[in-house]
Amino acid sequence: MLKAIARFDIYRFALKSKSRDFLMAAFYNELQKGDVTVIEALRRAQVSLIKSPNFNHPNYWSAFLAIGNGL
Repeated sequence: MLKAIARFDIYRFALKSKSRDFLMAAFYNELQKGDVTVIEALRRAQVSLIKSPNFNHPNYWSAFLAIGNGL
């Protein structure tokens, strides 16, 4: 019997940026809490960027997408 493996990917168009690093750190911090879904962790991470004075423009947070079957 095959076990289904929950998998997800966070996709962003730019490969390297400080905003990406900030968002991914916030995302994994939220995900480690264990009480949120991948989608909710991403939403919370995006909200943390929106509240940030340096990364609140949609250019920094709006292009992040969660895709996969483990959402």
